[in-house]
Amino acid sequence: MGGAIELLSPPSSPIPGRHSFVARTRYRPSLTTLGWILLYAATFLFYQYHLRLAGEGRAAAPRSLLALDATAGSSLATTSCEVCHLDPSDPLCEYGLDNIRLSRAYEGSGARLRRVLQRALKGEEIRVGVLGASVTQGHGVPQGKQRWEDRWLDDFQKLFPKAKMTVGAVPATDSRFFSYCFEAVVPKDLDLYLVELDVNNAPGPQTLRDDDALMRGLLQLPQEPAVVRVSAFTVIFPELARGAISSLITSQHFDVPVIGVRNFLLPQVIRHRETAEEIFGLDHKGDRDYRHIGHVGHAAMADMLSLFVRKEVCEAQRRDALPPPPSFDKTGPWPDEADLGKIPDLAVWSSWLNPQPLVPVTPMCQSTMCPLSPLRVLSHSPTFELVTWNDKHAWTSSTPGAQIRMSFRGTQVGLFIYASNGRSPNETSSDLAVRRVEAPGQALCWIEEPDMSEEEWAAKYGGDVEDPKDAPAAAQSWIVDTYAPNKAAPQPEFMEVAQGLDPGEHVLACEVSKDTKSGGTKWRIMGVASQ
Repeated sequence: MGGAIELLSPPSSPIPGRHSFVARTRYRPSLTTLGWILLYAATFLFYQYHLRLAGEGRAAAPRSLLALDATAGSSLATTSCEVCHLDPSDPLCEYGLDNIRLSRAYEGSGARLRRVLQRALKGEEIRVGVLGASVTQGHGVPQGKQRWEDRWLDDFQKLFPKAKMTVGAVPATDSRFFSYCFEAVVPKDLDLYLVELDVNNAPGPQTLRDDDALMRGLLQLPQEPAVVRVSAFTVIFPELARGAISSLITSQHFDVPVIGVRNFLLPQVIRHRETAEEIFGLDHKGDRDYRHIGHVGHAAMADMLSLFVRKEVCEAQRRDALPPPPSFDKTGPWPDEADLGKIPDLAVWSSWLNPQPLVPVTPMCQSTMCPLSPLRVLSHSPTFELVTWNDKHAWTSSTPGAQIRMSFRGTQVGLFIYASNGRSPNETSSDLAVRRVEAPGQALCWIEEPDMSEEEWAAKYGGDVEDPKDAPAAAQSWIVDTYAPNKAAPQPEFMEVAQGLDPGEHVLACEVSKDTKSGGTKWRIMGVASQ
């Protein structure tokens, strides 16, 4: 039987050339030893009994517990929960055991995921939400081929036909966007959230803060959902560490599994550069797109997630079938099972010696990229237009003096702008007229209080201060520049502009400036986020 231990007997005859060893005394096992032997024997017989029942009740089913049907409520214990140990002929095993192990960058305890899967095994409907950017939306995947989340769902529904999935894919977004806006793209009452954002997450302390806020926002939902991070990779940016640093650190902090293709495919494209032509897709011009994995990469990412989830299904079954573990006198303050899946009271970047209380995050998000929570524009100049390009949407104007106003609620607010390095052909055009309207520009933004008269506003916020930064937030203004020369590629950027506002409704107003650092005045806003 797989996983059994074979005990080898000593040779029955002496080894040639050696003297036989004659025991002086006869070994008698202690009562404690006999007790453990009886326990092992009982456990072994327990396994055999349940395996025999499984064979009688489901003779036509594969040996693996992972090939479940709609009546997969019976729990069995197995010697291994690894799919490709149980059934090496499974098509998913083409990747090889070592690559499958590498795909699990961090498995964690799996506690929250198993709780969800235990409910699925009882026949409950499981609702899944996917948070992702352009990879999840399918950039680089040709028509007729599956995105990773669709391929994974097909496999998951073979185990649990009642499962349903909502995809919240927003191109050119990162963890900062979703830390404010995840409720705007998927429901907040789901059982399992799959998060794919590594490609757009820059390596740096800000991403740690954003990932911490996103994980905290998802895990603190009242239904205590499970979260799994799904990791793709890119080779277009100057640093190969993009996305991986924060993803691993915050996932370990929150006990969230990380499953993906990075750990086994990135070394492959480093050693064999030509394999990148297979792994990455094509852009809309037909050129190789080293930012987005193609259908081969999507299939591998889906299959690795399927293999991990199937293993956890088996583990949930096995734990139900195992006898209660013996009690121990602990030699240290080891966490109990009840502690698993709880949210840390400190942020991942904070100090344990000098703990600071966390500010609860209750975000409000409005975005051109979120149909469930669109950007509410109160008014705008005629030259401000909602422009769409490459599946992205932004309110855009290149006319100095053009204004746009948006309402929001909360004590602090920030903007999602579309930032560019100014290196595209139009942005660097020798035709100054073209460059003027295409290169990234800046705007002056300020807060307005529509419910106040000028006298009321002056009485509350007026008055001279030595440093403008010391003025109340409602009396300040900010330059918001969309020119980011150090960025490797254009993408949305979040900029916090005001903190310390009075609770309630406010208006954010912005005016395109004639001043420019890039030679252009094109200013694009994609959303407003507040809390």
